[in-house]
Amino acid sequence: SIAIPGQLIKASADSNDAGQGPENTINGSGLDADDLHSVELTDMWLSAGGAPQPAWIQYEFDNVYKLHQMLLWNHNTALERSIGFGIKQATIEYSVDGVNWSKLGTTHEFDRAPGAAGYAALTSIEFAGAVAKYVKITANSNWGGIVTQSGLSEVRFFCVPVRAREPNPASGATDIGVDNVTLNWRAGREAASHKVYFSASRQAVIDQTISPVS
Repeated sequence: SIAIPGQLIKASADSNDAGQGPENTINGSGLDADDLHSVELTDMWLSAGGAPQPAWIQYEFDNVYKLHQMLLWNHNTALERSIGFGIKQATIEYSVDGVNWSKLGTTHEFDRAPGAAGYAALTSIEFAGAVAKYVKITANSNWGGIVTQSGLSEVRFFCVPVRAREPNPASGATDIGVDNVTLNWRAGREAASHKVYFSASRQAVIDQTISPVS
C-alpha cells in the first residue's frame, strides 16, 4: 500500500483547544525525519475542555480510496503519563458520502504514548480494503480518566493504489511537443484496463464528456 499525502486530507473535529487543531494530525508537525514525534502541544490535536462528549475527529480524503491501514501516534505531551489525554478506547467509522456510515469492527484500543520526545507510532488499524472517503474516530475514553479531553498526535492513512498514477508527461505539464509524445502511467492495481480522454478542452477531459480511447 501507499500513504495518502496529508495535503489530500481535510481534518475536522467537534472541538479543540487553541493552537491544537485537528489539522496538526495530518500535517507532519512534530515528526522528525525518522517519523518520531515531539512533546509539543501545538504539534497535536486536543479536544476543548468542557466540550460535549464524546470527542471526535474526522478525516475527509480528496477522493474515494480503498483503505489498507491507519498508523497512529497518540497524544504525547510531557504530562501524558500523569494526565493521559491520549485516546484509549475508540470507535472508528468510515463512509463514502459522509452520510451513511459503517463501523470498523467493534471498539479499538490505541496504545498509550510515552510522554517523551522521539515517540514512534505504536498503533496500526487494519481497514482490509474498506472503501471510504471519510473516516471518523470517536474517543470513548482516554488513558488518564482525570479530564474529559482527548487527543492525538498524528494519523497516517495507507491505501491500495487502484487508480492509475505517475503519469508521464506529468499532470499539468505544458509546452510538450505533441508529435512524439508517448503517454505512460503506472497502472492501478487490480485494474483490467484504463481509459484515456483526449480533447483541446481541459474541462471536457475532466467531465469525461468526450469519447475515451481505451
